[in-house]
Amino acid sequence: MRIDKYIGKLIKDPSKSLRERVFIVLTMSSCVVCALALLGDIFYRDNIVEIIMLLVTTIIVPITTVMAVRTNRIDLATRVISFALIFIILPVVFFFGGGTEGAIIPWMIFAYLYIGLVLSGKWKVGALLALTVVVAGCFAYGYYHPELAAGYTREIRYIDVALAVVEVGYVCYVMSWFQSLLYTQENNMAKEETKKVEELSRSQNRFFSNMSHEIRTPINSILGLNEVILRDPSASDSIKKDAGNIQGAGRMLLALINDILDFSKIEAGKMEIVPVNYSLGSLVSDIVNMIWHRAEEKGLKFNVEIDPSLPSEMFGDEVRIKQILINLLNNAVKYTKEGSVTLHIEKETQEEDQIVLLFSVSDTGMGIKQEVIPYLFDAFKRVDETKNANIEGTGLGLSIVKQLVDLMGGRITVDSIYTQGSTFTVTLRQKVARKDAVGSIDIGNYGKTMSGREHATSFTAKDARILIVDDSSMNLLVEKKLLEGTGITIDTATSGEEALAMTRAERYDVILMDHLMPEMDGIECMQLIRKQSAGLNNRIPIIVLTANAESENREMYARSGFDDYLLKPVTGSQLEDMLLAHLPASKVERKGSRDVAMEKMNTSRDYSRKIPVLVTCAGTCDLPVSVIKKYQLEIIPYRLTSEGRSFYDRYEASGSELVRYIKEGKRFECDPPSVNEYREFFGSRLKYAHNLIYISAGAGLGPEFARASEAAASYENVAVIDSELCSTAVGFLMLIAQRMSARGEKFERIVEEIERARKRIKSEFVIDSVFLFRKRGPVHEGIMTFMRALGVHVIIKYKNGGINAEKYVVGDFNKYYKKLVDHMISPFARPDKDIAVVVYADLSQDQKQKIESYIRKSCDFERIVFLRTSAIMPIHMGTEAFSLVFVENGDHSYDLGKIFAEDKTEVI
Repeated sequence: MRIDKYIGKLIKDPSKSLRERVFIVLTMSSCVVCALALLGDIFYRDNIVEIIMLLVTTIIVPITTVMAVRTNRIDLATRVISFALIFIILPVVFFFGGGTEGAIIPWMIFAYLYIGLVLSGKWKVGALLALTVVVAGCFAYGYYHPELAAGYTREIRYIDVALAVVEVGYVCYVMSWFQSLLYTQENNMAKEETKKVEELSRSQNRFFSNMSHEIRTPINSILGLNEVILRDPSASDSIKKDAGNIQGAGRMLLALINDILDFSKIEAGKMEIVPVNYSLGSLVSDIVNMIWHRAEEKGLKFNVEIDPSLPSEMFGDEVRIKQILINLLNNAVKYTKEGSVTLHIEKETQEEDQIVLLFSVSDTGMGIKQEVIPYLFDAFKRVDETKNANIEGTGLGLSIVKQLVDLMGGRITVDSIYTQGSTFTVTLRQKVARKDAVGSIDIGNYGKTMSGREHATSFTAKDARILIVDDSSMNLLVEKKLLEGTGITIDTATSGEEALAMTRAERYDVILMDHLMPEMDGIECMQLIRKQSAGLNNRIPIIVLTANAESENREMYARSGFDDYLLKPVTGSQLEDMLLAHLPASKVERKGSRDVAMEKMNTSRDYSRKIPVLVTCAGTCDLPVSVIKKYQLEIIPYRLTSEGRSFYDRYEASGSELVRYIKEGKRFECDPPSVNEYREFFGSRLKYAHNLIYISAGAGLGPEFARASEAAASYENVAVIDSELCSTAVGFLMLIAQRMSARGEKFERIVEEIERARKRIKSEFVIDSVFLFRKRGPVHEGIMTFMRALGVHVIIKYKNGGINAEKYVVGDFNKYYKKLVDHMISPFARPDKDIAVVVYADLSQDQKQKIESYIRKSCDFERIVFLRTSAIMPIHMGTEAFSLVFVENGDHSYDLGKIFAEDKTEVI
């Protein structure tokens, strides 16, 4: 085969990469111009060295190129030729071709072009640097040695440069022609591929249309005729049983077909989002009516919890939202053997005409293994096949859900504990079409008393207790009489102040609150009940009794926090219906036989808005029990062990008890919760929080941070923060974060503030040095005796991931407590004077007074609090240990002193 035909075949070979084809064209065209340059040099008798170099290049380079193509070593050939060009060809042409007065400049430009086109990666960068160094060196040498061009006449120099320009120009022309040729070929191929794709798309559309019609038509006929049989009162039980089985199998078949068709549409890019105005109540009712029967057949409790303050009408793709929720609920029912399935809907944020909805589907099923969660939304993927072999389905459901959520610009997350259950959360942004609140949605219009029938109570609730608040004694009498026969214990209050006193002393199941009352109206009273510290009625339903139930007032009551409303004058049936909707189901006994068709599902009965951010930590936070209860802080305890027995700190062992036992010679060990305990703790708290922050003691102090982080990996909305602190310093962070959460601050903002605050909190300890050394390893008894005799103590702080000894002190208490204060409150320190906390294991009253007096000499804190530690400090640091904690001045004060001032902690 002729060489030109062979090269032409290589250039057109589509199996060769673009870079390989460019290398062949560029190298071979360069060889042609090298041959022309060789002829020119021979014609005007140029330097013999340059002629030999051009001759070798013209022969060797084509052979190298052909061999490289045949042996598939083009990368090696490009590197060899490139570096030969840089280090051999260019220097020879420069030194033996007239220096800068010869033809070297066009060939140097050619070298840059060649390297840029044929090399890649680090080889391209290295060659570029090497070429630049060579070029710079040549020009520098030529500047100081102009005699390089001495043997050349002006005529030869002009001819040499002119030939070089033509030769390099020819190579550039060939490359531009070749690039244009490639682009034309690629463009033609792209057009052909586009035609094929368009034709395939049209074929797929025809297929989807035909398949939908051909399959759905007979299935719908089967299901429709089968339903006629089920409704036929003359059909025997045997026939109805068979018809029920057909109905279930038909629905399953239709669901499978729908999944396959929807998946095919999504894959083909033909699934479209079609937004319309839709009613939230209708959407929820349709979903419930499709799911509740399946849940009941499996003996599962189906809960629906809807925020009553959500807008009643929104603008979005109702069909796809239904599809997402039904898929998730079907999955939940399918993989749950016992327990419950819950649909929870509330808002994350709401603006003027936009709302971000949170749809959560939770179950008590088998859960999902952590290692398969990343693959959960893959098509045709079914996890844990051995356990789920008897469960029907294609494995497309979650893949379709994920792609539909993505199409609507939403987000889906999953939290799961294997063997304990899962929660899928979908976040979607919707437009608000009508702003009036949806209120309490009754699924089905059942249970109404027929006109003309004598009223009889529809239920009894002998264990229930309610409170009715109304400034009119006559109204209270009427409302009590209307509820006679229900067995409910009814308390009454004639003012808001009286109601507040009663709610502090008694827990109620429901409170009925009059709106317009003198001195304190119903809204103010309701909000104060919600905010009662450690209150018994913070979360129980409060229903407003009002004669002003226009739409704007209904929205106001929903915004204020009421769970529902009743319009005066109120009837007995209305009162009973309202109480049935809000009383705990376990306390209600309905009269007559249970009839499913006569039940209502009330979506606000068990609704409780999830906390946006819940802040948690371990018992190491060393906060007073009263503060923990008042601010409803979530604490997971450490486990303590001694003499084969184990118990929990705070709950089963206090710091004072441990000090006494340690002084008696007992040895204790403590261990943070296990990974599984953390995982269960996070999972249980996420049932009423969207996001969770866990503040850990310093990671270098033990395995707490590592275990909590491993457990948090099971969830997408749990953040574990290394405080790099311990004791009350962690408690300070806990309080700062909790107060931000209570104000509704966002998750990211709270995490950011915790990171900033921990750098401002100063916390150091003074402990018996013997205790510290024993913790680090075995200590000789003689050394311990010597150190005790000297009274050696050490001031320590958390630093660089562990405990760091800051200063050693020799002497008794009267010396080392002063050293701690002097070390922390130096002349350069800038304490926030709001509060200082001394955390101790065992200090006498005289010792406390000495510490307090000496602290005030260094800084006049508004409050100095002495706080007995939890069980952790005496175990880790000994009974003599105590700590000083305060906050450095910053851009704002955290006002922590007010919290401790409200507590009965020792404040000096």
